[in-house]
Order: sequence, then structure tokens, then C-alpha cells
Amino acid sequence: MDTLRELFAHNDWARDKLLGLAAGLSDEQLDRPLEMGKGSLRSTLHHLWAAERIWLDRWLEKPQPKFIEPEPGLPIAALAERWRTTAGEREALLERLDPDGGGRRITFTNTKGETYTFPLGDMLLHVSNHGVHHRAQALNMLRHCAVKPPGLDYLFFRLEQPTVEYETAAREQVRAWGFAMSERPAPPARFDLDTMGEYFRYGDWAFECVRSVAERLGDEQLDQRFEMGVGTLRRTLLHIRDAEQWWYDNWTAGPRPFAKLPETTSLAELKQRFAETATARNRYLDGLSDEQLQRAVAAEIRGTRLSFRLGESLLQLCGHGTHHRAQALNMLRRLGAETPGLDYILWFRDHAK
Repeated sequence: MDTLRELFAHNDWARDKLLGLAAGLSDEQLDRPLEMGKGSLRSTLHHLWAAERIWLDRWLEKPQPKFIEPEPGLPIAALAERWRTTAGEREALLERLDPDGGGRRITFTNTKGETYTFPLGDMLLHVSNHGVHHRAQALNMLRHCAVKPPGLDYLFFRLEQPTVEYETAAREQVRAWGFAMSERPAPPARFDLDTMGEYFRYGDWAFECVRSVAERLGDEQLDQRFEMGVGTLRRTLLHIRDAEQWWYDNWTAGPRPFAKLPETTSLAELKQRFAETATARNRYLDGLSDEQLQRAVAAEIRGTRLSFRLGESLLQLCGHGTHHRAQALNMLRRLGAETPGLDYILWFRDHAK
């Protein structure tokens, strides 16, 4: 359960960053129609909270929980209060669970009238990952409101609340980037390889879902410019694979520059290269113990050598894939292509053993 609670600690940190920026926007900016997410920043933020609320009500086994529809013009302060109340109830629930509580199976009926029984742990992972997906959309909406969005990656959460010691120069550099790094290390989470492995299996499936749809497009569509992420659909998919390879190299050979596949790489070749990287990563993880996830690994980020626990870098990589796949889906939608469902719970329903 500790790995899942760490994901929600990041989730709540990122929520507060978003709400803080949204609180300074006008109603016109909050409700500006945009071709992404739930159509506007206010609606997307509401969706993030309402999803947490309905899933929490399912975990609490309340009778027939409903998805709460948006209230037009709801002030950000009011939404923030509801959201933090929901988070407090979720944390109280998790506090009551024993270490094996993630295996408790809960039956619920979804908004389509379909009834399922899933382990609590997998529903928790779904909700956390859902937050990463929609925050990627919210960040791009902030850009359209002329707001410079903050870094919301899990890694940035752990830069503000590090669990390893940093030299003064590194702390000052991180603060110069706009992150309020604490002076003293925070207690590290106790990561588990089972949850990590499940998250990576989902991510590999989701990547191939997007890549296989993108492969049907022509080069002109793959390389069409968008004002989001790394700029094009092809670059986005290449970036997801390049990040996987970069972290693997950092784990196994020490800090090194971020190497990129050529921007002309075909989607067929990308399939092979991603599979090779994922196979090497999985082989590496198979040789680890939960205790080894606590060792420090170094990486060069923005020209500065930073250290994280191995388990932290694994969570970063999983969330990084979700973030950029959310952007890829939006690009596919705007190109008139199919947009596959990528929710973690869909993968778990159909593929998990």
C-alpha cells in the first residue's frame, strides 16, 4: 500500500499546484472553450475531483454513488474545499487498512450500469493514473491562458520533498528553477515491485494502443505541429521511448545525456525499439528486491546532477508515459483519428492476470 499512498501524496501536491494557479484566473479564462480535456479548465478540474469522489464512495461501499455533474461558475475556492475534503476521507480510509488491504475486493456498478469486482489496490492505481492523464490536459490549458505552468511530474514533487541528501549548490539550483526544496530529507516511501511491475505492464499496453493507431497515419499527420508537449505526435511517441531508455541507462551505467532516436524514425521501427527497451527494463526489475528500490540513482537534469531513490525514478517513468500519452491522444483526436481508451481500469479488466 505504501507505493499507492506515495502516488496519492504526489497527486495531492500536484492538485494544490494547479488550484493555486487556477485561483488567479478570471471566469472567462476558466471557462474558455478548448479542444482538449473536458472542454475548459474549470470543467477539467471539476472532472478530476468528481472522479476521485465517485471512486472513494465506491471504496466506502456507499449505495449507488453518482458522478457529480459540474456546477456552472463554481468558484475555484469552493472546488478546492470539496477536493481536499475528499482527499482527507480517502487518507482516513487508507489509514484504517492493514498492509494487505489493497487486495480487498469491492463490487460496484459503474455509470453505464455495468457491475464489476476489482481489488482496491488496482482501483487506487487507476484513480492516481487518471489524475496524471487529466493534469497533462490542465497544464496545456494553462498555457492557453498565458500562464507558465509548473512542472507537475512526480520527480518535481520529490525535488521539493527529497528523500536523499543534497549539497547546498544543488539545492540552490533546484530553487532557482522555482521548486521550494526542503532543507531536510523526508522519510522515503517503502516501494514494492509488484505494484511497479503492474504499472509498467499497463504502460507498455497503453503505449502500443497509441502507437498502433498512429502507425496508420501518414508522415504529414505524424509530423503536424501542435502547441503542446514536444510538438508532434511522432516526437511524443519517440520521447516516451527515449525516456524509458535514458532511465534504464542511468540505472545500469550511471548518469548520461538524454539520447534521442532520429525524428525520422518510423512507427514500425519505434515498435521494435520500444519493445527492446521494455524487455531490458523488465529483466532488470526481475533481478531486484523491494529493498533495492531504496538505493540512490543519479541523473543529469538541466545540467545538474540530481539523485533520487530507484523506486522514485520508476514511479516518475510510469507517470511520464501517462502524461505524454494524454497529449498523444489529443493530437490523434485533432487529426481525426481513432482515440483508444487508455484507462488503467480498462487494462486491468481485460488483461491483468
